[in-house]
Amino acid sequence: MKNSDKIAVLCNNRMAFPALQSLQAAGRLCAVGVPGNNTEVIDFCTMLSRQSGIPLFIMNGQNQHTQIKEMMEISDAGAVFTMTFPWKIPAEIIDLYPGTFYNLHYGLLPEMRGADPVFETIRSRAGQSGITVHAIGRDIDKGNIILKKNIPVTADMTHGALCTHLSWLGAHLLNELLNLLQSHYKGTEQDEDQARYYPKSGASDVCISWGNQDAESVEALTRACNPWNKGAYTQWNGWNIRVVEAVVIQNVNHHTEPAGTIVSLDQENGLVVQCNHNSFLRLDIVYTEEGFMSGHKLSAFGLRKGQQFVNLLT
Repeated sequence: MKNSDKIAVLCNNRMAFPALQSLQAAGRLCAVGVPGNNTEVIDFCTMLSRQSGIPLFIMNGQNQHTQIKEMMEISDAGAVFTMTFPWKIPAEIIDLYPGTFYNLHYGLLPEMRGADPVFETIRSRAGQSGITVHAIGRDIDKGNIILKKNIPVTADMTHGALCTHLSWLGAHLLNELLNLLQSHYKGTEQDEDQARYYPKSGASDVCISWGNQDAESVEALTRACNPWNKGAYTQWNGWNIRVVEAVVIQNVNHHTEPAGTIVSLDQENGLVVQCNHNSFLRLDIVYTEEGFMSGHKLSAFGLRKGQQFVNLLT
């Protein structure tokens, strides 16, 4: 390592902001690299760079080998932390700077590998999340674990809320992490028997399948899609509707209807939909091109009790 006191960060998400500020306040941050297409992160890091004099590198996927090498030469960094960085670190860079690159994975490893463990954690109703810091090798999310910190995931936590909790956890674990690296701790191997990889969520992952999902599963999906996707997709009469916030309802008295059927639609009881396994969900907040609104207000657009939302997935 060149200068073990100096840390460079490659980031692409607001979850990195508290950690960046903590490293800068401690005098440890020596460089920041950000993809050129993320204006939110570029704006924040530009302000940080101007205030502190820390060099900022705007990167692109085609030239990242050269750009990372330039960053290392200019900054004299002893270690590089990646935080939601979208590109794999080139193998030649890893070989050129061995024992230097570490990833803060915002999920638990090895059971939550992939691009968005926050989404999968909430969708699957896992009770725990956390940050796993691992050495970066040639294979994604497979390096030795240096440090793992768990936090509970409550039943009402959205994607945005969990991201915020994880962002502050990332700042709080830095002192312990830096001490481990200073002592040349090599970490522990991941248990491949426990490993699961989840690809980045696609269109099918954010669509509600009324016929296959019970109310609790749909409710969890809406939280996993809030706010980044403005909710989980459903459809009625060719109209795209996203469910932003929903509540599981017990003891609904009526005859069994097909999944996706609207069993209540008024201001007093709200918009209640029958889901799989004879379970029921009240759609409290929805989003359409007309804006965010209470679920029962969809009646103004012609939606009626007894009609059905489209089962987008079979």
